[in-house]
Amino acid sequence: MMYPASPGKRHQTHTDNPGGQHQAHTNNPGGQHMGAFDKITGQKRAVTILQRAILADRVSHAWLFSGPSAADLQEMALAFAQTLQCTQRSTGEADACMTCKSCLQAMDQNHPDIRIWSHEKPTTFSVDEARALIADVSIRPYESERKIYIIPDAHLMRAEAQNALLKTLEEPPGYIVMILLTNSTDAMLETIRSRCQPLELAAGDIAYDPQLQKAAEMILLQVHAWEMPRINIAIKELAEYKTKITAFLEIFASWYRDILYFKASMDPDGIRNTEHLPQIRSQAGRMSYEGIQSVLDSIRKAHQRLAANVSLELTMELLLLAMKDAG
Repeated sequence: MMYPASPGKRHQTHTDNPGGQHQAHTNNPGGQHMGAFDKITGQKRAVTILQRAILADRVSHAWLFSGPSAADLQEMALAFAQTLQCTQRSTGEADACMTCKSCLQAMDQNHPDIRIWSHEKPTTFSVDEARALIADVSIRPYESERKIYIIPDAHLMRAEAQNALLKTLEEPPGYIVMILLTNSTDAMLETIRSRCQPLELAAGDIAYDPQLQKAAEMILLQVHAWEMPRINIAIKELAEYKTKITAFLEIFASWYRDILYFKASMDPDGIRNTEHLPQIRSQAGRMSYEGIQSVLDSIRKAHQRLAANVSLELTMELLLLAMKDAG
C-alpha cells in the first residue's frame, strides 16, 4: 500500500533555478506579491470560489474537485492547501505568502500536514487503502491547525471504499480538510457527493471558431423555448459539426458553469462569457440550482456516451431535452 510521504521525505521542488533554491515570488513586473493561486491560469471562477471561502472563514471539511485534467486538479488542490496552511497570511488575504516555512514545505511537497494519499494499483482504490486513510485522519496535525488530505483519482474508489470513508465525512475531526479529486462525479456515491463542497474546474481553452460559437450560443439562448420539431432541426445542424462536437460541449459547459457561479455569487468578474453577462444574469435568475447542475451532469454524460460510441443524434437529443427541461 502506498502511504503519503513521511514528514522527513523530500520531494522534487517546484522551483526552476538550477541551484534548487526557492526564488523570490515578488519580482513580477508590477512588483506585486505573487501567491500560490497566481500560477493557475484559466480557472478564475474556481480560484474565486476558494478564495471567498478562505476570506469568509467558511472552508468546508470536505471538497470534491472535478475536471478532465488530473494535473490541473492536483495543482488547484495544492495551491488551496498551501494557502490554508500559510502562517504569514494576514486577515483579508486569500493567497499564500510563498516565503514562510509552511509555504516552503508545501512547495516542496514536504509539509507534514498536507497529505497526498495515493493508491497502489493504477485502476482501483481499495477498501484497505481507505481504511488506512481513516486511521491516519485520527492522528492530530503535527505543526498546523489543519490537517489536509488530497486524494487523487477518487473516482477509482470502489463502493465499499467510499462507504468506509463516509463516516469520516459525516463526523470529521475539526482539524480535517479532505479534498477528493475526480474526473467523474458520476463515479462517486451520492452519499459522498452530498457531504462534499463541489468545485468544478474549467476544461482547457478551445480554439475559437466564430461560426461554431454563434451556433452554440443560439442553442443556449433559445433551447428553453423550443418544441420537439425545432430540437430535431438543431440535432441535424449539430450533426454537421460531428468532428467538432467536443468543442460544442465545452462551450455549453462553460456557459452553464457561468450561470451556476453567477447565481451563487452575483459576481460578474468571475464568469468567462463576459460579453453575454445580461443573458447569464437572466438565466441565473430563471433556473434553479438543481436545474443548472442537472444540465452540467447531462453534458458530462454526453461526453461519456460519445466515448462509448452512442449515436451523436441520440446523445444530442438527450442533452438538448435536458437543457430545455432545466429552463
